[in-house]
Amino acid sequence: MQRVAQFFSRQPPKTYNILSIGFRGAGKTVFLAGSYTSLHFNRKKARLHQEWLDCQDAESHEKMNQLLDFITQSRQYPPPTLKATEFNFSVKTRTLCGVKTRCHLHWWDIPGEFCQPNNADLQLLLFSSHACCLLIDAPAFVNDRPYQQKVKSVLQQLANFLPQSQANRPNYPLAVILTKFDLLQTELSRGQLKQQLQPFVQDLRSHQINAHGFTSAIPLISFGASVTLHPQGTGAPFRWLITELNKTEQAVRR
Repeated sequence: MQRVAQFFSRQPPKTYNILSIGFRGAGKTVFLAGSYTSLHFNRKKARLHQEWLDCQDAESHEKMNQLLDFITQSRQYPPPTLKATEFNFSVKTRTLCGVKTRCHLHWWDIPGEFCQPNNADLQLLLFSSHACCLLIDAPAFVNDRPYQQKVKSVLQQLANFLPQSQANRPNYPLAVILTKFDLLQTELSRGQLKQQLQPFVQDLRSHQINAHGFTSAIPLISFGASVTLHPQGTGAPFRWLITELNKTEQAVRR
């Protein structure tokens, strides 16, 4: 009876705060644009229960259009993020009864400087978030040892902070996304990446953090006089985060 009552109560969609972090050059803004491209513009082709993204408000829609227009017209990736930028999205799906909003996402795209050790602003944002995306520049991680140490530092911050902040948010999802994966063109370099990441993965597991790894590639493809993003692997992290967040929410409601 309780489940029947919950079904007919039609509770409003939950809003989740998602934090996107990574050092400058990791491709946080490009990843967001690529994810929106892959998850929004295919909405008309979406099959039953397949999810897509819509901008929730006019301001987010305008900012996203400006971002995509910059890429198209300049034929370049956008410049680094200089200040924390908010985007509000609605996650929608097609059901037998029509289009349904599953949840809303309040997405924070923050500057790489926030990843410096013991950054109070980062800790505050983490504490108020429901999930996090950590973006790592895959070629830099393979070829630049100081960059590895920087990534190790931010992972240590997450490992130390997240368990303390999970009392009311069990199974806090952390999506670790290796960007620019297409630039690792040999099996040797990809094997090196896997080997070098292993200690970091083991450390996350030792802290029982709900982390999952992904790879993404978002090349620019010429299209007449302009270019367009060709995202690969950007939809999977979004879908995983949404699934994990909804699982936690359903467990709380039971």
